Parts: sequence; C-alpha cells; structure tokens
Amino acid sequence: MAKSKRERDPIPEQFSGFDELANFWETHDLTDYEDQLQEVDYKVARKPTRQFVVTLSDELTKALWKATHREGVSMQTLVNLWVQERLQQYQTASS
Repeated sequence: MAKSKRERDPIPEQFSGFDELANFWETHDLTDYEDQLQEVDYKVARKPTRQFVVTLSDELTKALWKATHREGVSMQTLVNLWVQERLQQYQTASS
C-alpha cells in the first residue's frame, strides 16, 4: 500500500517544546505526510541584522546554559527560537 494511504498519527497543531517535536519526528517518517506539505517562500539572513545586549540574572543565565546543553544548540539559536515562538503566540493571541 502507498505510504500516503497508510494509517498515520495526526501531526500535533502545537508542540509543548523541542523535546516533544523531536520525539514526534524521531518516530514518524516525513514521507508519510507528503500530502500535507506546503511550498513556502523564505529568506535566510546571512548575518543578523540587529544585535541586542540583554542582561540576565545569574539564575536565568545558569538555566539558559543548561537548556542550550540539553537542546544541543547555541545560546543565540535557542534565544532566537524562543523569541520567535513567543512572538508567534503573541500574534496569534492578538489576532
């Protein structure tokens, strides 16, 4: 039977975090969801257009370092992803 015809779990509308997202795709095959893929246009910035200096408490700094090690990404990447995620939530709630 073709992969698109197989019974499959629905893709969650939202994931509670990176771990849940990673667990889903580690146990599912993207090709089973080809009929749900959409072509998108996007731009990749070669260099950031803005840099910000943010002062964090020692507790927040420790927690952020712990999160970057757990997620296996740089602090810049993690903060950018979190800010993006939060702004998407804000925009959705504001709509």
